[in-house]
Amino acid sequence: MTESFTIPENAKVYLDKPYVKVFWDSSSKVLASVWKGFSTFDEISSIGFRILDAVIFEKATKVLYDAREMEILDNDSEKYIGGVFTKEMVGAGVKYAAVVLPEDVFAKYSIDNIQQTIISNKKASVNYFKSLSMAIKWLENK
Repeated sequence: MTESFTIPENAKVYLDKPYVKVFWDSSSKVLASVWKGFSTFDEISSIGFRILDAVIFEKATKVLYDAREMEILDNDSEKYIGGVFTKEMVGAGVKYAAVVLPEDVFAKYSIDNIQQTIISNKKASVNYFKSLSMAIKWLENK
């Protein structure tokens, strides 16, 4: 059974689309995004700009990506996330990123590709989790 993710009542919502929700939880000081379904490269890059704006505005050092319900990404999106986006996030001050792995095997393959790019370029401290509660606990301890 999948853990549910509820946006905290007093969170600041930065983006609320059918395929992604991005919000700042001031109590935990985590910028979170919850992904659902498929997103095009244009959507992914627009979301990336919005997430980066929120990181800068909130001075966020911890981010959470809940990708459990995400679908496969195209190659351009994988390259963008593993390259330019990650570099910009680190440059903006993000120190810790927790990714909850997708349940869809094809989407997990996309995440694996991104993970390999990030590891080979040594761009960020990103940890991958099979459960939301494990990701949140890890971020709490950072």
